[in-house]
Amino acid sequence: MALRISCLIHAVLLLSLGCSAHRLVTVAAPVDDEVSKGKDFVVAVGDKMPLWDADFISKYERVEIATVKADIAMAQQEENTSAFLADVTKLHNDWDALVALDEMLKKESLI
Repeated sequence: MALRISCLIHAVLLLSLGCSAHRLVTVAAPVDDEVSKGKDFVVAVGDKMPLWDADFISKYERVEIATVKADIAMAQQEENTSAFLADVTKLHNDWDALVALDEMLKKESLI
């Protein structure tokens, strides 16, 4: 008799609470801020590139502009998170170099 009551109690608990192996677990995928910021940066730089191509000084910056465009293309095609972040880091460095070169050329052309 005690076994039947125990089985009945366990069955009721199992039906009401559910089994941990069969519960639906919803886990919100955490948004990786670094990846999100990286994607935003890639898009922002990509949107600026037509302006760099049309710039008066662009003929002196062809190599750097081509490097930045290649970095953008690589980052846009990358699906692996760590490789994407590496591409974004390279884009940051090459973008900074392009901006520095542009500022130097503008400064020299004014003198």
